[in-house]
Amino acid sequence: MKFRCKHILLSHKDAENSSHDRPLGEAFAEAERIIKKLKAGEIKFEETAATHSACASGPRNGGDLGWQDETHFHADFANAVKVIGTDTIGPPVISPWGVHVVLRTG
Repeated sequence: MKFRCKHILLSHKDAENSSHDRPLGEAFAEAERIIKKLKAGEIKFEETAATHSACASGPRNGGDLGWQDETHFHADFANAVKVIGTDTIGPPVISPWGVHVVLRTG
């Protein structure tokens, strides 16, 4: 299955290639705050990805990961994205690299 999505990666101290000292719970709570603000229209996804994401896709592409086959991603991430409706922000997703805020776009 192929899908397209944008994400904001929030790193934590135990994540692979970690860029933050915070515990997982703090990264998860930040993801929930970001999701709430995105859904309320208080912030824009692309700008937030550029300033908050630990993934290079944030500043480069506003978090856009493009069209990808699900096998391109870690199973936890792919399985979560598959159940998110198109043009919908899902709940926080935990992967080995951190906590993701995900917007499925296709």
